Amino acid sequence: MAELADPGPELRQAVEHICTRDADFSRVEAEAGPLQVRQWPATYSALVRTITGQQLSAQAAQAIFSRLQQQMGTVTPEQLLACSDADLKQAGLSRSKISTCQDLAERVLSGELPLAELGSWNDEAIATALTQIKGVGPWTADIFMLFSLNRLDALPASDLAVRVAYQQLKGLSERPSAKELRHHCAPLQPYRGVVAHLMWHYYRHRMGRSGQP
Repeated sequence: MAELADPGPELRQAVEHICTRDADFSRVEAEAGPLQVRQWPATYSALVRTITGQQLSAQAAQAIFSRLQQQMGTVTPEQLLACSDADLKQAGLSRSKISTCQDLAERVLSGELPLAELGSWNDEAIATALTQIKGVGPWTADIFMLFSLNRLDALPASDLAVRVAYQQLKGLSERPSAKELRHHCAPLQPYRGVVAHLMWHYYRHRMGRSGQP
């Protein structure tokens, strides 16, 4: 699930649109090479992987998720609820993330959060449904929409790597806050999420390590 992939036609077209609107973004692929992005299925497993990545590096999050996969095979709501808290803690999940993943599993199994239907919902409805779960905030909702539902206007503006890379690309004296980044990217609607894809790619190039969740 963690591998990077080439962007699909819709995302590729959106990248060209962004670069036309703001020529600075054309420098990303010129300097860092062809864009590579995360593309995850719209599943419970992908949501758990996203929750795992909250406030962690990509490497640390992937290591924890890999241990969960070793424990369960496929990370499903049924499999996760069958694991003890001790097992999940041993894999590396914090107590708060264990609670979040368990709550999420129960909502999926009860039908309260119908994952198979989210693709037909608008962005606001998806974000509202996800952030009702304790421990799931706007960043997690935006990452899921961007990676798993291809919602190209979902901008995880609080993401540190995105803000660092944006500062570097634009030559800003200070790192933009999440609010400032949203303001800067407002003219790029409905493709603000493409900025995040480009900034993660730029960050990996500049820092020599993965900056994506």
